[in-house]
Amino acid sequence: MMTSKGGPGRSEGHAHLIQSWRRLADQLGPLIGDSGFCALFGRACRVVGPEFKWLADTPPCKTRDTQINALDEMLASVAPEHALAAHAALLQTFNELLAALIGQGLARRLLDAAARVGDDKNEQERK
Repeated sequence: MMTSKGGPGRSEGHAHLIQSWRRLADQLGPLIGDSGFCALFGRACRVVGPEFKWLADTPPCKTRDTQINALDEMLASVAPEHALAAHAALLQTFNELLAALIGQGLARRLLDAAARVGDDKNEQERK
């Protein structure tokens, strides 16, 4: 399952996965802070850990940038199909935990705003 650094896990699709986490962290940062984001992210990793054992060992962090950089390295270390499956499970779990923490309505608005920010940036890059 694991590949060498710079192996098949590094791809344009992989970069897109990490960008989605960066947008999400930027959107949530003012609301829950770095430590809140890291705690929520760490919990999501532990929840999906039985299915993706390499995520269960995510080290605790102090900043969301550190956490996302660690995720970047972990996703790059596995085959693209494993990275995509882990990303989907982790994102779904993170979203469910966030909704349980702050409520479904607010969580949906924040997640939608993070997605729109990414769409706006992609649209500007195409021009």
